[in-house]
Amino acid sequence: MTSMINVFITSPLTSSERKIDLNSTVNQFKKKMEPITGIPPQNQKIWLYVTADSNKRFEITGGGDDDSKLSNFQITPYTRIHIEDTDPDEASQQLEKELLESESDTNNNGGNTDGLYVLEESEYDKMSNTVRKWKQDQKLGRFDPEFNSKKNEIIEKNNKKSELFKINDRCIINSGNVSENGDGKTDIKRLGEIKYIGKIPEIDSENIWIGVELDEPLGKNDGSIKGVRYFQCEKNYGSFVKPSVVEVGDFPKEDLFGSDMDEDEL
Repeated sequence: MTSMINVFITSPLTSSERKIDLNSTVNQFKKKMEPITGIPPQNQKIWLYVTADSNKRFEITGGGDDDSKLSNFQITPYTRIHIEDTDPDEASQQLEKELLESESDTNNNGGNTDGLYVLEESEYDKMSNTVRKWKQDQKLGRFDPEFNSKKNEIIEKNNKKSELFKINDRCIINSGNVSENGDGKTDIKRLGEIKYIGKIPEIDSENIWIGVELDEPLGKNDGSIKGVRYFQCEKNYGSFVKPSVVEVGDFPKEDLFGSDMDEDEL
């Protein structure tokens, strides 16, 4: 019997249909949910609903041991798993991730949807117990009357910050989701130089994006998106990010093999 099932994943600002592995531990599941919901693992509280449209729920917890497997919690296909954010101060960051960062991640990978569950739009509209129907009832996402105003506020804030940057400025990217091997690391320091400031139609038509040539191969591209080049760099040395995660300043290149090490450091 396969351990892969389809479920509805919801959070305060996102919702989607996903395929999950019941052999994953609670800890592994939380790490995979971070780029989807924008909620760090340590701030996640996971709720399992009896059915997708039920109000009855219970918390998925390992009782202090997040190495418990999901298979221990009787998760059935097409039920709903809700990720609650225990840090209320993170709400604006979650919305920002949903509106801006998720588009960048998808397009920087050439639109690759490997591993995602894809359903035809017409078939999805016929279903009555879907996340879309739930979002309509709960007035979430694009069904939220204030969604557009919140979205425009974030876009304006990011675009205004981009005016502070110049080409060839040294910078650091303060974005956590840089690990692509599933190890959950969020502390990798990405230094580089700004090589592009402007809109990227291949991603969206509204936001200003910052193209950075990184000092190390910690990026996702070579300065191009879907065959359109915005700057030149080696493979995996390029990254397109939103202005909110970029900080310019005196960030010299780090010489990992230099001989001028601090005498007080071994």
